Amino acid sequence: MNLLFVTPFFTPQTGGVATFLEDARRFLSQRGHEVYVLRTGEARDLEPCSLNNDDRVYEFYLRAPWVSEAPFRSMAGFAVYFIPTLWKLARFVRTKRIDLISVEYPLGFALYFMVLRTLVRVKLVVGLHGDDVLSLEQLPAYERVVVRRGIRSADWVLAHSASLMGHAQRIVGGLKNQRSYLPYGIDCERLRERANQSPLPLGLAKGTYILTVAKLYQRKGIDILLRAIQKVQPLLKGLRFLIVGNGPEEMKLKRLAEELGISSCVVFAGDIPNPEIPSLFRDCRFFVLPSRSEPFGIVLLEAMTFGKAIIATRAGGIPEFVTEGVNGVLVSIEDPDALAAKLEEFICNDAYLERIGKNGLAVAENVYDYRVVIKQYEELYAQVVGGG
Repeated sequence: MNLLFVTPFFTPQTGGVATFLEDARRFLSQRGHEVYVLRTGEARDLEPCSLNNDDRVYEFYLRAPWVSEAPFRSMAGFAVYFIPTLWKLARFVRTKRIDLISVEYPLGFALYFMVLRTLVRVKLVVGLHGDDVLSLEQLPAYERVVVRRGIRSADWVLAHSASLMGHAQRIVGGLKNQRSYLPYGIDCERLRERANQSPLPLGLAKGTYILTVAKLYQRKGIDILLRAIQKVQPLLKGLRFLIVGNGPEEMKLKRLAEELGISSCVVFAGDIPNPEIPSLFRDCRFFVLPSRSEPFGIVLLEAMTFGKAIIATRAGGIPEFVTEGVNGVLVSIEDPDALAAKLEEFICNDAYLERIGKNGLAVAENVYDYRVVIKQYEELYAQVVGGG
């Protein structure tokens, strides 16, 4: 098959969507498929993306029909460039003999592909990842309409957890039976190679920190973690909590840490380059993700890849692959007392940590490694191309 992923997120950007597409593309290519990526950007013609130095990764400016800051100018520009843009996309699809286009994280640009599939013979999949559905109501009115119609009109709708698919059915509505969910995967071998190639950043020492990797958004629940840390502070004895990620809540969270008197045992590391993060997983004591909502939680699988015990909330898709007391520990959302109790258990019980970590490693390697998971994606795409 010849496949085209269309996305606003791709490496060197970080995050779940970019990581998924990088890994999926690599493993599908290894299985003999021609896989291209088209990232939405500023290029006025469809051309190889300078960010990637890869002749199968392209960039193209897909003009929005409405920009609130300049409504008349944006509408006029869209009217002028819509047909030329479609023509360039159609030429690309025909030249590369694309069998299937997968629009990943649909936004207003989905409009072009809704129309394109009526002009060229190609199948259309829409991949849902989380905020593209959960934050749909925050988009401008025209974009909400486009995204809903784009999802509904696709040949197949693919989410990455049963929880997210349930949200899509409720928020988008009108979904056809041609829909399913498949989990994200991980490349265990590559993560370990990256860990061994990169020294531990920030002057850290192995086993001296408890790790959280998350964008600093309200939905990630870092404030709940800080309140739980206050409750276990007397037990830390030199252990620190390392929070990796940036976002709009950063200053608010730093102030909260000061108010709670825990600044000395919490390190806000900010954004760390993707290649350096695996070494943080490798050498942490254990991993915590206190999210209020989480469509999947791939970062938990990344921690499991290194045999690390994990604590997470019963949010979104997390309980679909974390079994309480087996390959991880789950706590209720918005419950710092419950989280603190589990932190205490992990801090004080090395044997418990080892057992949970060992089970998590088995799940990561045997169920979610892309060497296993990619076959499910391949079979789905083949089914859609074949008219299923």
